[in-house]
Amino acid sequence: MWRLSWVWFFLCYFGICSLSASDLFLWEDCLWVGLERNAQLKLEKTKSGLFPILLSEKWKQYLPKLGVHYFGIFSRNQEQLDQEYRDVRLQIQQLLYDGGEIERDKQKIEIKQLIQSEEKKILREKIIQNISLAYLNLNKRILIDSIYDLRLERYQLEKKKSDLEIQTNLLSPNEFKSQKQWEVEFLAKRFHTQAAKESSLLELKQSMFLAPNESLVLEPGITERIQIFEPTNAPIEVDENHPVRKKNRLQIELSNLEEESLKNDWKPKLVLGGYFGRNGNNGFPLQNEIYGVSLGFQANLGGSSFVSNTQNGFQSEGNGIQRIPGYGPQAVGPGENAFQSGSIGLFDEVGRDKKRFDSQLSQFQIHSEKEQTELFLRNTSKSIEVRLREEYSKYSLYLDYVQSAFHSLKQKREEKKLNLISDLEYLRVEEEVFIALEKSIEHYFNYISTAFELVILLGEDPFRNRYYQVHHSKYKSMFTELLFDWKELTPKENLQPRGPKKQKLTPFFLEE
Repeated sequence: MWRLSWVWFFLCYFGICSLSASDLFLWEDCLWVGLERNAQLKLEKTKSGLFPILLSEKWKQYLPKLGVHYFGIFSRNQEQLDQEYRDVRLQIQQLLYDGGEIERDKQKIEIKQLIQSEEKKILREKIIQNISLAYLNLNKRILIDSIYDLRLERYQLEKKKSDLEIQTNLLSPNEFKSQKQWEVEFLAKRFHTQAAKESSLLELKQSMFLAPNESLVLEPGITERIQIFEPTNAPIEVDENHPVRKKNRLQIELSNLEEESLKNDWKPKLVLGGYFGRNGNNGFPLQNEIYGVSLGFQANLGGSSFVSNTQNGFQSEGNGIQRIPGYGPQAVGPGENAFQSGSIGLFDEVGRDKKRFDSQLSQFQIHSEKEQTELFLRNTSKSIEVRLREEYSKYSLYLDYVQSAFHSLKQKREEKKLNLISDLEYLRVEEEVFIALEKSIEHYFNYISTAFELVILLGEDPFRNRYYQVHHSKYKSMFTELLFDWKELTPKENLQPRGPKKQKLTPFFLEE
């Protein structure tokens, strides 16, 4: 039940409000727009309108069939008397018994409607998953790129310093060469992050059915809204009501109905009919009353067909015409008239055995697909769980490393202020911290993306589950504190060239 409601609850509650309030897109906004714009989902919604029409048509077969029938013959030949005959009658037919075939056909349509509904859910979840993964990936790229922006300010500051030092001959050739190499490596990575961010933005637009030139700006601070939890050892089980599973169960039910139809095709169909009207030989108004009843019988017997019709009628006055199926019109006089007809077609159901074989083959295929689906869901969920634990372990590992590296960086910063280390040495230490921070960001978002894939299979709420929770307001976590500390560690400094490099104070130096 939750699988049916979580999407629309969050999209309606968050999506509509945020879209009307701001041009900045939250996670929920991206899902809302993507679902509304997806052409394939619109097509599936249009297809679903066919089933009520088909059901209505089947229901009509239970209703009596009414019709007005006119029949006329005119003969004006030489050497013969002129003849004129007109017949107008109201006819009615009612199906009495069909062996339950119409009811089974209705059930088939209803099951096909449910299958189409599950296929629509599968498509919707695929769209939601594609948008969500693209959204998380873009946030990751934006965050890494923003950290590169901070480092770019630092790089530009150091470059101006080095230019001043070159002018005052305070930078040795080796130092200049090493710093130039660091600059090239940094700018190459910077170009890569910018390109990756632009590609991620285009990927998100593609998943949302947005044109490349359409504006899409995400609400910043996604890391301040998500709280992540360590994966537990509790067993996981794919949702019993997962759309793929429900679709398989419905397909088996449909194939059983097809088999039941073949087993019951020997049951006869009975149709009761009647008519009431007038005929005459002198034009309108017609003079003679006519009425009658009929009974039709049809059955399939081991590949052979049997059809029988009986009609009993009455004509008040004059001469009339009785139309006998297969024999044409026959003249009748006033009073009672009747006819009976029957025919047997020996083994004219030549495709019956093939239908039975196709039904058995379809059942075998559906059961095989069900087994493969079950195996796929179990293996996929276990595989995602392994990747999930790996991502959380790596995220925790790099997070601990960044914390200790920050402490070392602060010490190096003090040493640099005392000119005990060069700017390039400090930049190298800062580079190590940044690489670890970038890795922790990667695994942070990879963990959320992997968890999202898993909760979709488990049928849990993708915004509040055992692996993470999306808060309405800002949430303070160790990860967000580290990002804040990084920003604080990159302040702008005065553009002053350094003085002559001082030797490190050691006991040996003091002895000298």
